[in-house]
Amino acid sequence: MNILRALIDINILGALFDLDGTLLDTEPLYDEAEQKLINMYGNGKPLEERIKQQILGTPASFNCKLLVDTYEVKLTPDEFQRMRDELLIEPFRNSKFKPGAKELTHKCKVDLGMKTAIATGSSKFNFDNKMYNLQEWQKKYIDVIVTSDNIKRGKPNPDIFIVAAKKLGLEPNECIVFEDGLPGVQAAISAGVRIVVAVIEEYQRQSFEELVYDKNRTKLIILNSLEDFDFSLLKKQN
Repeated sequence: MNILRALIDINILGALFDLDGTLLDTEPLYDEAEQKLINMYGNGKPLEERIKQQILGTPASFNCKLLVDTYEVKLTPDEFQRMRDELLIEPFRNSKFKPGAKELTHKCKVDLGMKTAIATGSSKFNFDNKMYNLQEWQKKYIDVIVTSDNIKRGKPNPDIFIVAAKKLGLEPNECIVFEDGLPGVQAAISAGVRIVVAVIEEYQRQSFEELVYDKNRTKLIILNSLEDFDFSLLKKQN
């Protein structure tokens, strides 16, 4: 494939990772907490897949307002966020990796010598809870953390990936991004990231394939699992 051959010739120095749904299997935890609040304070309707896709990786200020408005929740967005965060403290402290996530970070950081960053729409409070049992992994494999507390505009705006690359001392076009949400992929493309890997369910593929972007500037790779990523696309750093 011509695209893959072209990628091999690109010197990628940094790996920027989304967290929820990409490295950690935390999306079901959010769904459960949100559904509980919708049942208690809203119209009780099931959380729809289309809404889940809209809020993936977005900051709480956006996703809590959308949930409150959509499901007629009798709470302010700030109240919804606070109660959701409280419900999620213990589940987050037992967060598990997605298949292939630990191997991916080891390969990028240790085997390929890349600089690494997590770029997450989570607040620092939630991020710290997710790392409660994963601090050793974080210290070993992650150089930089960027949360929603560090930026003014969340995904799909490009800010988080621009900031993450800068903190690594890199330009976005020297980075590869691993994402699972459409807003995150849009943010990475807008930032000028050279390679974006979207790890999604097969039913989501059409939405990602229909994205309009400069294919000479950014290459989008769509996978069903991190375990399917072809590391021959990346060069070992000297």
